This record gives sequence, structure tokens and C-alpha cells, in this order.
Amino acid sequence: MFDILRNPDVSWALKRRVYDTQIRAALEWFANRDLAELARAAKEKSGAGPDKVPAGPSEEPGKKEKTGSPGDSNDVPPQNEDVRSSMEAGTEKGEGEPNALFRVAPFYGGYYRQLVFGIFDSGTLKWGKTQNEFRDVASEAYNPVEARVMLGKIRGSVPLALPLPYDWTFDSESVKTDAPEGSMEIQRNQDGLWYLRVNADGIFTYEIRAGSRGRISENAEFPKMSIQGEIDAELKNKIEALKRQNLPSLKLKREIVKLVRNHLTYSNSADAWAAYAKNPAEFFTVLWKCKEADCFVANTMALRALAEIDGNARFVSGYFVKERNAAGQAIMHSGNGHAWLEVWDSLSRRAIRLDATPKGDSTMDEETQERDLDGESGEGDYGEGGDDELASEEEVKRQIKEMQKKGGGAGGKKKERSAADLEAEQFAQAAECTPEEAREFLRALERVREIKDERGNSISELMKDEWRKIIEERKIEARDYRGPVRMDEGSRLEDPVSARIDIRSKEFNPTGFERDEMVEKVESDFGGINIYFSFDLSGSMGKPDSATGRRKADVQRDAALLFVDSLMQCAYMVRREVHETDLLPLKLMVTLASSRGEVRLHLTDKWTAKEQWALYSALIQLASGSTPTHQTMQLIEVDFDKEMNDLKKKRVPKEKLPINYTAEITDGGPDNFEATEEMHRKLKSKRMTVRSFVIGGNSVSEDAAPPLRSFSQLPQILARDIIEQFRKLHPQKIKV
Repeated sequence: MFDILRNPDVSWALKRRVYDTQIRAALEWFANRDLAELARAAKEKSGAGPDKVPAGPSEEPGKKEKTGSPGDSNDVPPQNEDVRSSMEAGTEKGEGEPNALFRVAPFYGGYYRQLVFGIFDSGTLKWGKTQNEFRDVASEAYNPVEARVMLGKIRGSVPLALPLPYDWTFDSESVKTDAPEGSMEIQRNQDGLWYLRVNADGIFTYEIRAGSRGRISENAEFPKMSIQGEIDAELKNKIEALKRQNLPSLKLKREIVKLVRNHLTYSNSADAWAAYAKNPAEFFTVLWKCKEADCFVANTMALRALAEIDGNARFVSGYFVKERNAAGQAIMHSGNGHAWLEVWDSLSRRAIRLDATPKGDSTMDEETQERDLDGESGEGDYGEGGDDELASEEEVKRQIKEMQKKGGGAGGKKKERSAADLEAEQFAQAAECTPEEAREFLRALERVREIKDERGNSISELMKDEWRKIIEERKIEARDYRGPVRMDEGSRLEDPVSARIDIRSKEFNPTGFERDEMVEKVESDFGGINIYFSFDLSGSMGKPDSATGRRKADVQRDAALLFVDSLMQCAYMVRREVHETDLLPLKLMVTLASSRGEVRLHLTDKWTAKEQWALYSALIQLASGSTPTHQTMQLIEVDFDKEMNDLKKKRVPKEKLPINYTAEITDGGPDNFEATEEMHRKLKSKRMTVRSFVIGGNSVSEDAAPPLRSFSQLPQILARDIIEQFRKLHPQKIKV
């Protein structure tokens, strides 16, 4: 089995089938077994037996709280959704080790997001939130091989928000509890946060599995925050100075948060809080002068500063887990509760995490915090024992199909659907994705078609215009002879015998004549163009683009979608204008360099919903691994050789072979430069044009394109290069 996977002569499709049918199930079985063992060990450590959920009603009194008993428990998390500063009197930490409120095994550290707030009360200095609107939970694909199990307690009759790392999801079908059968619900609110609820009185235990999402999806834009209060003139002037630098929106917001963080000093001083609260109307001005702040105060200050730009930000509370306990678990307790903020990025349509907490908080990992502020984290965190590989596209589709089956057959009155909803449903059905994923893709497609060059011209339209010129200029007028026709329709006699027979039969409008017609044809004295893409989805792509501040993977995603969509529209124009698919062909291939080289679109001129979703779902994977560009070049060679062999079998003359062009795009260069250059030489020996686009550095490749400072320059430069390939076709009108 593993020999098949290692064999370079075995097709990727066969390897994928072997993995899906024989290996994946085994890996998931081992992962599930390990998670079950970890959960059992955690329960034993908490006093429960190895074969049951802890805290059942048969427990001996005194060992731990009896299920369903009234009263408080120190290891039951608060469910009132209030958030307070550690500087306030009465919030001081007690002596001794705090009790675990949530446990995650095996360990996974970093930010655990639990609640979000968008309304700051300047009178009470408290953050508030809109009322929860709970929605049905839809299954999401996640990687079971790197899954974790969360354990804890919940008080009945009140919803409990569950903390979760960024870009993770819960397995809603994995919940186990000692609550009465059928009494536990798992829900999500309008902010996408997860909640448990037990519809019974008492205190109960639970466990639930979680893992990283198989794909990164767009978020729903959150409401603008409400925050008021005067800020110090010094801060206002510094914000104005940053605004004058004309920074991209996301980068400007990062700089403002860094400005606030660097100005403040970490403190839990109750005296400082008393000074701030003495006159709430002057909270921000006194704070700026006093400078003492904890995570609550600092991020509130940063949000007020961000309000000078726009209101697209919000306050977040949860936990920051830095160290594991003796059992190798991540523990969330009152001592590592934390607050930070999120800003909305309209381009990637995602919430971006930023943290203004000053240096000096011993519970924080300042490197993680600073990477966020510099945009280098890719919104990820850290764990152990997991594989970097995410769920495959096939696994995502399988999970979606299962979800659709579960949702099928539901009754109820049909709602009126908009044209956009109908379009999304039709796309989802054809692409085998969910309607929400379809809407996300269609929004992205609409967005990238608006990308313009430095002159304000639509790049998509520029490429289509160049290809349209080629189609028009290859059209020629040719004399076509149609027959046989009747004498009154013809222009000359072609078949005297047929005409004589008709005349003898007393037919005064005999057949046997031919008619001349002038028709438009497309001269096919060249073979079109095949374009091969190698995109970079390595770990460094999670860092920010230097020009826009957005994740490089997001900028590349838009550029990739722009080019593939534009070029596929060119291919469609050929079929529409020429009505023959073998003339003026334009074909594309897409590969990705991540932990390994992968083909996402084999060489094709099709751009149906399936191809569109296959490409998009690949480009929104979490960036991870290295940059094995030599492998993508090898994959390109396979499709190239197959195409050339097919043309050879069709006896296509050498002068009518297509132009072949490879665009290799990397962030800083490939891992194995020599192997990649060798593949360049090999492809060029077969009449392939290769261009190496290196972002953020100077390439020493002999095929290097002009250096690009950021991914935001890619659309314009690459469009110019592809248009040059179009012009190699030397369009000129053929005269008859």
C-alpha cells in the first residue's frame, strides 16, 4: 500500500483513492482510539471511573459534586456572560491553584475565543453584547487525526459558551454527558460562537471533540461597535499622523493597536482602576496619562482609538493557554482568562485577531501576540501530536453530502427565495457544496472581477479584450458552395444529369444547381495556448502581505481566482464565437505547493461549478508546510507530456502546436532551488515558456520575472505577462 504512495509512476488519482479507501479510515480509527483513551484518563484523574462519564448520580457523596445537585461549584464556569477587568476591586485572584473550568486533551495552546462584545457602556465602563440568536448547527469538516477532546461541567437551564481556538470547529455529534437523555443541546449564535445547554436543573459533566476546520470560510460581517468617550489630544494626533501615511486599512489598524500597546504598562492596580472609574466620562484621557492597564483596559483603549478610523472592530474574551498541566492537558481557569480584540477585514471577509495587552502579563506568550500585530501568525495557534495536513476536498464533500442527507426531507412552509439564493442553490447542487459555501464563492468571484490595474482598467476585461481581438482577427471570409439546390436558388449548374431528369419529368424548377455563399470562418494556423500555474500555499503564506496587511494566502487566492476565471471566460468565448472546441484552444492547469505538490485542476478548458469550487476550496485551505515547487513542476510536466502525445496522435503539425506557458509563483523562492531549476530546463527543452514570480525577494532563476515587493502587485504584472503570450499568436487578418 505504501509502496503505491511512494511510486512516482502511480497517478495521483490512484494514490488518493488508496488513501481514502484504505489509509484514512485506519488513521481516523487510531485517532478516535487515542482521544477515547485521553478522555478516559482525564475522567479518572477527576475522580470518575474509566468506563463512564464522570459525576454520575451513583458517586459517593463527598468525592465530588453530585449530578443534578443545586448550589455552586468552583469548577463550573460562570454562565452570565459578564466580563470584568482584573483591576476592579473584588476580582483579585485567590490563593492556591485555580480550579479547571475547561480541559482540552491532548494539549493545544494559544487563544481560546469564547465571547464577543460590541457595546461599551461609558457610564459603567462595562462591555455588553446583543442578545443571542441561536441557530441550527450544521456539520463542518474537520481533521480527525489532529482532533482534541474538551471536558468540563455545565449548570443546567443556562446556555454555556464554549471556548475554541481560531479556525476550529466542534463535532456536534460527539457530545457525551451524564445529563438526562435528550436534554443537552449544542447551538451556535449569530456570531458563530458555540454553546451547550442542558434543559434540566443541576450540574452535569460533558465531553465533546473539536479540531481544525478543513477549510477556511468567510465570516459574517459583524455589526459596528458602539464606543464613546473623549481621547487624549496626543493620541488623536498620533492617529492622524498614521492616517496621513495612506496605509492599507488593515495595516493602519495594526499600527494603531501597536501604538496603544507600546504606550501602556501592564498592571492589576485597583488604585489605578479607582482613578479611572472616578469620572467615567474622562476614562480614556485619564488612562492615557496614567498608562496602567490590564488586558481588559488596554484593549478597550485600543478599540476606542480604532473608532477614529471606523467601527469595524469588537471586544473578545476567552482564555490564553500557555502551559500544560501534569496530565499534558490544556487547562482554562480564572487565572488565564484573557481579553483581546478583533477587526474586520473587508477584503478577506474575516475577523482578524489583535491584542493590545501591554508587555508584562506573565500568562501571555508575547511572541504570539506580536506576530499577530505584525500579521505573521496566520491566525493560528499551537499544539502537539497533530499532522499539518487538513481534511481533503473529498472528505469535505463527503461530510457535506451527509449533512445534506440529514437535512433532506424536512417539512415546513417554503420561503420566498431571492435570485441570489436561487443562483447559490443551483451552484451548490452542481458543485456539491453547501449553499452558504456557494454564496461565499460567488461573492469572491464578483469581488475579484473588479480588481483593476494602476490605470483603473479591469484586469479581467483586459485579458478578455486581448483574446477577443485574436478571435476577431482570425475570422476570414471564405466562399462556400452549397448544393444541390433548385435552379431559382442556385448560381450555376453543377449536376446536368439531375437537371435533365427533372426537366424530362416536366419539373420547371430543376435541381442540380449550386449556390455560392460567403461565410465567416476562423483560420486555425496556430494551436492556441496552454497556461500552467504553480501557486504557493506554504506556511509563510499565513503572514501579512507587505502592501495590504492582508494574509498573503488571501491576496494570492484573489489573484489566482481572477486569472483562472478570466482565462476560462476566454476559453468560453472561443466556444461561443467559433462553435468548435478544437480551434483557438485555451487550456489551464492549476497546481499548489504546500506540504507537497498537488494538482487542483488538470489541463482543461472547462470552468463549470465543479472546477470552480475545486479550485476555490483548495485556495482557502490553511497555509502550511514548505514550498516543494519542484514537485508542482513535475506534475505540470505529466499533464504537458500527455497533451503533447494526444496532439501527436491527432497528427497536428508542428507549426500548429499550442504555446505553452508556466507561471510559477512563490513567497521568497522554492525549497529546492536546484531541483526546481532543473525542471525549468527540462520543460524549456520541450518548448515550454517558464516564468518564476518570486514575491518579496530577488530570484536568481534564469527564468525570473521582475521582482515583486508584495502579492498585491501580482495581478497587474502577471496579466501583462500573459497578454504578451497572447500576442505571440501574431493575430493578423487573412485576406481571401
